Amino acid sequence: MRRARFTRGQSSKESGTLSAAEGQGQKRAIFFVFEGGTGVGHLRRLARLAKQLQGRFSCLIVTGHREAAHWFVPAECEYIHLPSWDSLLGSKAQYWGRKPFLVVETKEAVRLRKRILRGVVEAFEPDVIVVDHLPLGAHDELADIVKTTPCLKYFITRGFLNESANLGLILEGKAKEYLEKYYHRILVTLDRKILDFPRFYGISSELSKKTISTGYVIERFPKHLIKQTRADRGVGDSDTWVVASAGGGQLGEALIERCLELAGKYRHIAFDIVLGPRSSLPWEDGRRSVIIRDNLRLSKQVPNMPYLNASADLVISSGGYNSLLEVLQGNARILCFPTWKDHRDEQYQHATCLKKFIDIEVSTDLSQLPKMFGRAVDSLRCLAQRDRREQLDFDGAALIEKILRADLGLE
Repeated sequence: MRRARFTRGQSSKESGTLSAAEGQGQKRAIFFVFEGGTGVGHLRRLARLAKQLQGRFSCLIVTGHREAAHWFVPAECEYIHLPSWDSLLGSKAQYWGRKPFLVVETKEAVRLRKRILRGVVEAFEPDVIVVDHLPLGAHDELADIVKTTPCLKYFITRGFLNESANLGLILEGKAKEYLEKYYHRILVTLDRKILDFPRFYGISSELSKKTISTGYVIERFPKHLIKQTRADRGVGDSDTWVVASAGGGQLGEALIERCLELAGKYRHIAFDIVLGPRSSLPWEDGRRSVIIRDNLRLSKQVPNMPYLNASADLVISSGGYNSLLEVLQGNARILCFPTWKDHRDEQYQHATCLKKFIDIEVSTDLSQLPKMFGRAVDSLRCLAQRDRREQLDFDGAALIEKILRADLGLE
């Protein structure tokens, strides 16, 4: 396969209404969001990429995340909501104390999703298919679509993989065969200074030729919004503001509970604690989306979470891809307590490798949080520590747009 040369920089696409000529040349891109994990980070990353592409491309996101899609899918794009695995599989619905909306065996649930997915693809007739995280989907439901749909297919990965899980679902067996035969490229959405994906995972030479490290996929926002966000929260330059979250919230409940304890102890510090849309912690007052108690502002979820992460002085996080990148747009120090505890897994490995560039402490032992928090607060009283976060590559979305346009002959 011929490899084109790509230069970095901002997209040449202008925002606004397309002309008639541009509309006629608009390509169609469909994004399949992985939803078998504990959070909504995969949806957020693809939504940011879709926002970059929308205009030259018509972007359709397919996801089982109902509430999160409402929050994260850009208004310019569209999405299809599928019956989610959380509502189809009894083992997943049980986590939130719910019953499945359709009581069927896993095999029947997969068959239902396959039929819906096939109908979406046949109706939309995409020029581009983007598959996230698992090349064949969580239950092999995308295999036939990837094999038979006549268009370009791209596999997107955040880079670090959860090695305690089955890597065979990504880099071995049938997944490897499909990556080699049916996918046009593998796009690794991080900075190669952090991870050399082909070398780290020892992938085949054939897959290495298809692999491009694009840089991180983020949504940039003006720096003046950091000052505005702090003002809206009522914290000044000399105040300390802590933002704590566990991404989507599932499996992060213990971290949130420990952060609530800290807020009760450090009453002179402003805390924002966000449970996350997938948390199983009770939210007793359904009439309110925010509860304010003295120095604490507690939320189930917030639409401006990126601004909170970028504007805080200290962020306590489970270390999800999107959360870390949001923090890096500001100057906050980070305490990272990964949801996945195995040191071979994505959150721990990514955060650990970032230590070469940013001020971050990483631990899988929540009992260490009070000591780590005390040290971090003390360090905030010193002169601002300079790190090297500005040396990281955050232009992944723009480069991916250039790659797709070149592959489609639009350059």
